[in-house]
Amino acid sequence: MPQFLRQCILAVSLACLGLATPARADMVQVFAHLFVVPAALADGSDAAPVLPAFEAFLAESFGGYTRMGSGVGGWKNETGQIETEANTVYLTTANRDSSKEIAARLVQDFGMRVPYVLVLPAGAFAMRSH
Repeated sequence: MPQFLRQCILAVSLACLGLATPARADMVQVFAHLFVVPAALADGSDAAPVLPAFEAFLAESFGGYTRMGSGVGGWKNETGQIETEANTVYLTTANRDSSKEIAARLVQDFGMRVPYVLVLPAGAFAMRSH
């Protein structure tokens, strides 16, 4: 096969590859933040009216969130008694440890005495199209 014909076939093949390339998959380093939001505010009132602003903060600050569901948590208080509290579990990710920022917002918005934010370094798979 003549050299010119081989080069033309190669050029056309490469051009066709560019038309039908699959989406690129990237693994990125993130920090997963898992935390609970109480169902009641510190004064005992329902926390539901505060949730839209809090979720807007999560979406604006971290690009989104996952509300994982309702549950009940318990802990031993200062006097040694077990306290329980209805709550909702949330998950969000960021490119850095943002636990202090989330904890401060939990105190500000919900009056939490001791917010607990679990931070886990993780790899996130993100599919991006060209």
